[in-house]
Amino acid sequence: MWKRILWAAFAIPILAGVSPAAQEAPLPGKPPGEATANDPPDPLRFGPVKLGLDTLVRPETATNFSLGNFSFTPGNDEARILLRLRPSVTVTPSENLTARVEGQWYAFYDDKDFSLFSLYQGYVDGVLPHVKGVSLKAGRQELVYGSTFLLGADTFYDGLTFDAAKAMLHPADNLTIDLFGGRYVKKWSGGIEGKLYGIYGTYSPRETLSIDLYGFRDTGGAGETHVGGEHEETWSVGTRLSGRIARNVAFEVEPVYQFGRKNIDGTSHIPIRAYGGHADLTLDPAPGRYPGKVFLSYAYGSGDGDPGGKFTEFHNPNNDTPLIGGMNVIGDLGGLTVGTATASGLQVFTAGGGVDLTEKLNLSLDGHCFRANKVPAGFGKGIGIEMDLILTCKLKENITVLFSGNRFFTGDFFKDATGSGKDISYAYLQAQATF
Repeated sequence: MWKRILWAAFAIPILAGVSPAAQEAPLPGKPPGEATANDPPDPLRFGPVKLGLDTLVRPETATNFSLGNFSFTPGNDEARILLRLRPSVTVTPSENLTARVEGQWYAFYDDKDFSLFSLYQGYVDGVLPHVKGVSLKAGRQELVYGSTFLLGADTFYDGLTFDAAKAMLHPADNLTIDLFGGRYVKKWSGGIEGKLYGIYGTYSPRETLSIDLYGFRDTGGAGETHVGGEHEETWSVGTRLSGRIARNVAFEVEPVYQFGRKNIDGTSHIPIRAYGGHADLTLDPAPGRYPGKVFLSYAYGSGDGDPGGKFTEFHNPNNDTPLIGGMNVIGDLGGLTVGTATASGLQVFTAGGGVDLTEKLNLSLDGHCFRANKVPAGFGKGIGIEMDLILTCKLKENITVLFSGNRFFTGDFFKDATGSGKDISYAYLQAQATF
């Protein structure tokens, strides 16, 4: 097992020296993929056809934790290698039409090896002829919006795709509206089955302010990334305000209200009435020898102390949000179950920052303090504190290596639920290359 981990840890960095050079970013006013005389040749482009490859290798290890089901397991130490390979072919016969086919091989190797290869994305994206400001995208695709608080692509693992159709409307320069509907791809959704429909609009009255309004209807069942998926039908209505209040201060505020109905025993339903959201502040100190950022955030998800009545537990599933940490001890703002005890609804305080040690090397440290809103009688509400230290090295434009050491200091709730106050450790070395 450790031989596999060592091989995986160094495979991509070794290959970095013989990998194709990254293509430069498009110049302003130049359509993507259109070469100029100053651009280096792209060895993976053949006229309108572009071959692509996205690779990820991550050896990881944890103590007092199960990587297979992301659960607190005192005395259990684990290690595994996670691999992800996405080959793709993109065809752009004209500036108004694009077709893409992308496969995915996803595997991890531990005491229970797993491997799966299937179509990850396959879609056609084009502008409607003779209709100004309207385009359509149909086929298997990701649906990612905002800062992925409510809907992301689970990029740390096997992703998330839908067999869907999406209409993109652009009635004005500062206004976009997306209408979409589709079915979860079970293979790439952690076992979720069901449908997702939505509308997402973004209005930018000025360069320093963006206002998003959205509504999602989700009938997806339970899955690894869909906590609380027993919901038979959930509507999420929210708004997102983001921008700058000063040259070096950025903000984001996103409140969400959820309603619908939940299936309890297979025959009866109870109403859903829940709310949550987050408020973030990012500070960019004045440029100096070591440029960096400071990040502050507060996130809230309502809890449910009486699951037999009106369901008031908020969920933000299928996301890549860093607000709840990177260890997966906490799945979402709906809470967590340890042993047979459930903490419902969370408050999360986050503080962190990063500094560029060199042009290619960044060091960041984030801290997350978790507190439950509803717990069983006699249990403490303190969930714990998670610390995430990440060193990021950008070997080339398209090759990045990360090393992360993480610690979750368990709170009273864990001790009350299991009788153990052991902390959780997690570390990984990840290499990713995209061509």
